Amino acid sequence: MADSPHIVQLDEQNFMQVVVEGSDHTPVLVDFWADWCGPCKSLMPILEKLAIEYNGAFVLAKLDTEAHPGIAQQLGIRSLPTVKLFKDRQLVNEFMGALPESEVRAFLEANVGPALPGEDPEEDAGDNRVQSAMALFEQGQQAEARELLQQMQAEEPENVEVLLALGQICVSTGDLETAESCLAALPEADREGPQGARLAGILELSRENDAGESPAALQAALESNPGSSETRYKLAIAESLAGNTQVAMDHLLKLVQTDPGYNDGAPREKLLALFKVLGDDPLVGQYRRKLFASLH
Repeated sequence: MADSPHIVQLDEQNFMQVVVEGSDHTPVLVDFWADWCGPCKSLMPILEKLAIEYNGAFVLAKLDTEAHPGIAQQLGIRSLPTVKLFKDRQLVNEFMGALPESEVRAFLEANVGPALPGEDPEEDAGDNRVQSAMALFEQGQQAEARELLQQMQAEEPENVEVLLALGQICVSTGDLETAESCLAALPEADREGPQGARLAGILELSRENDAGESPAALQAALESNPGSSETRYKLAIAESLAGNTQVAMDHLLKLVQTDPGYNDGAPREKLLALFKVLGDDPLVGQYRRKLFASLH
């Protein structure tokens, strides 16, 4: 079976969820087949190809009638291959036999609609691998996510999505050198675009981070000595990397107002870096006005 999130192997346990409940949201095309059936093996790659090409416009659900004869009997399957299309928990159309690709495509266009123009199945497959890597990263499997992205980068050294994802992971794991290499490898237009600017902003903040001090510890230290620009600056960086962006901007703005020359103007520079990270967030406009008022 082709490796695609839009192709599912059916059994007694998931039939209700995939076909019946799933068809409430997305059309489900069920392919009834068997290993001994020659025409089934001819039709299968056509269905899989179209499922990938349609990229989620329908789900291809495959049922091995030899392994799960009960479902096939309940649905009255008498010849193979048989293909049934379900929408909103109802059987809406079907066909039998190994139709050529042109006829299967016509069947789908009549019942599901045409595939979106300009879709590239190979590009979709690449997108799915990046999504898989980021899912691994979010699950705490950082090494596995990085390895997958590095494999993709070796195959496509200039793939923008891969470079951005790898850069993000490397920043999160403290490998700023590799993250900087990813940023530098981006084409100029992408490096200066919103996602490239965001990576550049996070990198700039991360270079100032002292991983040995938590935001809570720095907050306690600042409460003990509110006039310490160094502590406030470190707290702003720690809060920004923890995702508490507005809190970080408040601390940096306070430094711009009270100690603008601290660390050669670093509070203003890091505030601008946070603007890059936030992109078109409404907070950027609000804090740009506050920064302008503080400077003038």
